[in-house]
Amino acid sequence: MAALEPYPHAPADLRDDEQIRTQRDVVRRQIAAWEAALQDDAARRKQQVAAAEDLRDRRCGLAMTQLLLHDDEFPVDPDRVLVRSGDADQATRDLRGLGAGYAPHPVPVRSPRLPDLRVLQDVCAGPRRTAQAYSSAALRLCGATAQPSYAVMLGAIRKAVGGPELSGPPEGGRWSRPGQEVRGPRVVVIDNGLSAEQRADGWLQGLARTDNLDLLDVVPRDEFLDRGAGHGTFVCGIVQQVAPGADLDVRRALDTEGVGEDVEVGEHIVRAAEDGAEVVNLSLGLVTPDGEPPFALLDAVGEAIEIARRRGTHLLLVCAAGNGGDDRPCWPAALSGRSYFPEHVVSVAALRLDYRDETQVIDARWSTRGDWVTCSTLGQGVVSTYVMGTESREYDPQGPETFGADAWATWSGTSFAAPQVTGAIVRLMQEHPEVSTAKEACDRLMGHGRRLFPGYGVSVRILPV
Repeated sequence: MAALEPYPHAPADLRDDEQIRTQRDVVRRQIAAWEAALQDDAARRKQQVAAAEDLRDRRCGLAMTQLLLHDDEFPVDPDRVLVRSGDADQATRDLRGLGAGYAPHPVPVRSPRLPDLRVLQDVCAGPRRTAQAYSSAALRLCGATAQPSYAVMLGAIRKAVGGPELSGPPEGGRWSRPGQEVRGPRVVVIDNGLSAEQRADGWLQGLARTDNLDLLDVVPRDEFLDRGAGHGTFVCGIVQQVAPGADLDVRRALDTEGVGEDVEVGEHIVRAAEDGAEVVNLSLGLVTPDGEPPFALLDAVGEAIEIARRRGTHLLLVCAAGNGGDDRPCWPAALSGRSYFPEHVVSVAALRLDYRDETQVIDARWSTRGDWVTCSTLGQGVVSTYVMGTESREYDPQGPETFGADAWATWSGTSFAAPQVTGAIVRLMQEHPEVSTAKEACDRLMGHGRRLFPGYGVSVRILPV
């Protein structure tokens, strides 16, 4: 355990002492169940596969992207294969000759923002068993020149059992957003969108649009919140708590279940750079069977960096390191450990309070870590804005919550460590005009921290938890 000096612009905890104690106890019990599921490699893998299978089965039959599990635990789109542009024609011919019974008709499609990538669409059709066989055979045939289209997840598949817990002011009270002029740098949050609710407390005003709404109840439509519901709303509230004047632009790349595809996420990253973003928050990620980055995210980050450079600015992507409780690279965060990218990609792991002395911090064992991690901050029991609705008992068997208007919640994950770093970088740029780039601001932020735990980078303390 270790002490950390608070970030100079950290807001005060809005909760009273009793609420803090109660919520910390709830979160501690919740995290204990999560960590028990991650106690060893076999148990961790079993839980990850079960979570992926559950995710796949809930989506079956709905008008949403269908998922298959490639190499057991890695959700992919069975209808798409990604290849480099120079390999597209040969891969298409090979796939068409795969064999009778599959009737493949792959159509190479160029991504408008990823020029070196081709997406072979409509690779298969038919029952899941046939699609699974075809997908595996197609990838074997194409070898190293092809990849599946990976599913991108909020929290890299898992978050703590039970999800968000109620927080917020006493009944009838209100935690109003501090008045502050909105100004640059421009921050793009790529997530699963925002609730359409017009909050009366001033938080998140003007951020929701028709093209970035989190629909909350789709998988299935049953009057309960979906499992990713409120994620983007929570992330944006964290950025605004740390930097109330942040110029936020929210893009929806994932659905309300917290699932998207690597190509679409990549295109959003490139579009953010085209639209003038200096900081992009990515509280999402995926792991791959071979530990190598997916084509789509690798290309997208590189293209976005070059677009910003041609415009005369420096692009910084702040990425959640993942919640795997291991050291497997989570993408795009792990690009911070690859040559060319460390100046542009910041990967954020999670810390927690020490249960024996809550003035001290300790490494969160449920967080992904590794020598590619840039920094870490408190990600357990974070408090932020949430959405209206009721949780399913299936999702929160310990006691489903109902959230009303102007809701706040406490939630855990590296998803909620990353936007604290995003907000701190923005605030430093606003408070110190001599800091000209987000990377300079990030370096200054790291100066407030210390290297405490192997694999967790520089530890900083930002929001109270």
